[in-house]
Amino acid sequence: MFSSRLPDDLSENRLSRRVRELRAEGVELLDLTLSNPTRAGLTYPEEEIREAFARASALPYDPQPRGLAVTREAIAAGSGALQRADGFRGSERRPFIDPAHLHCTSSSSEAYSMLFKLLCDPGDEICIPLPAYPLFAWLAGLDAVRVRPYNLRLAPDGHWHIDMHSLDMAISDRTRAVIVVNPSNPAANYLRPDEFLQLDSLCARNRIALITDEVFWDFPLIDFSAGAAGIEAAPVSRESENVVTRQRTVGIPGEALRFTINGLSKLLALPQMKLGWILTEGPASLRDDALARLDVIADSYLSVSTPVMAAAPALLGFRENIQSQIRTRCLRNLETARALFGDARSGLTLLPPEGGWSALLRLPDAADEEVIALRLLEQERVLVHPGYLFDFARGKFLVVSLLSPEEGFAEGTRRLHSG
Repeated sequence: MFSSRLPDDLSENRLSRRVRELRAEGVELLDLTLSNPTRAGLTYPEEEIREAFARASALPYDPQPRGLAVTREAIAAGSGALQRADGFRGSERRPFIDPAHLHCTSSSSEAYSMLFKLLCDPGDEICIPLPAYPLFAWLAGLDAVRVRPYNLRLAPDGHWHIDMHSLDMAISDRTRAVIVVNPSNPAANYLRPDEFLQLDSLCARNRIALITDEVFWDFPLIDFSAGAAGIEAAPVSRESENVVTRQRTVGIPGEALRFTINGLSKLLALPQMKLGWILTEGPASLRDDALARLDVIADSYLSVSTPVMAAAPALLGFRENIQSQIRTRCLRNLETARALFGDARSGLTLLPPEGGWSALLRLPDAADEEVIALRLLEQERVLVHPGYLFDFARGKFLVVSLLSPEEGFAEGTRRLHSG
């Protein structure tokens, strides 16, 4: 009697079941999978947040399909901002973002759902990257959309790149969009300028849209020097000193219809505030048609609350305070991991991440990720994600969160190293 959009089997995997059982028994675990920033011991400007909502709570209801103008203006003002804190330097030039090209959503997940409704009929297809956080297939399925995976390729230098041949082969006559995550999660690499150009050309040539998820953009794990407009900076690996570049698609001219997704969940580490957004760009005729059609979808739901939209300009003012804590935390934990797993002879090898909150530990190819994760849980009381949860095409990995509190991360990774 239920929809085929949901799987018949909703049972837990072995690892999740055992975690639940151990916690029910009162066993304390060192959780190296933490992704909820409100549980990470960060210091929030709580009084200022309460004041921002107190000022917004008395506002009258003024439903607008794209969201309140003051909200979109604040988002647009910050969307072109370049990172300047904690040793990260950016160009003084900022791409102009038109607030009229933004739609507020209740979350990035809702943003995806709105875009699937905009672009797809039931049975149409979306190309998704692998490895990736296991959300896209679920969201697509709920909108009766199919997914076609393409691969990220691990280069000899330990960095991941889009396998353009794999993507080209994934596109069919029912493909309506390509999703790219920038920086990728959990592979943790930024999009390269040549990759963006190829993506834009491929999407324009096939008359499909490019959807870019930039929720982790503001959390680089490498140093940046000043770069040209549109190419924000040139990150330099502390280990190899090899110069590479990262590419932000926001504000860069292109031929394809493009959508960029972001929100307060990662940007301000405030997932409970439920505010995301979609930026629509591309050739004017396509862009304006897409905006008008998104208006119809957004107006049908009007899901974003007035208080969070009204409070958003003040909340965005706390951006650097919160982000600097997260960057410091992630960088210190990365240094801890590098000290333990920088030598391949340890059995676990750290791949060099460029941005985000995750790091990959590479296992020998013959290893069984789930068996190792279960053993670490039972014997060392350490929780990590086995790589198969993220659908790696090749190789065996464990995924750890750099957001974890430093003391617990240090002890957990020490047990990983010794176990």
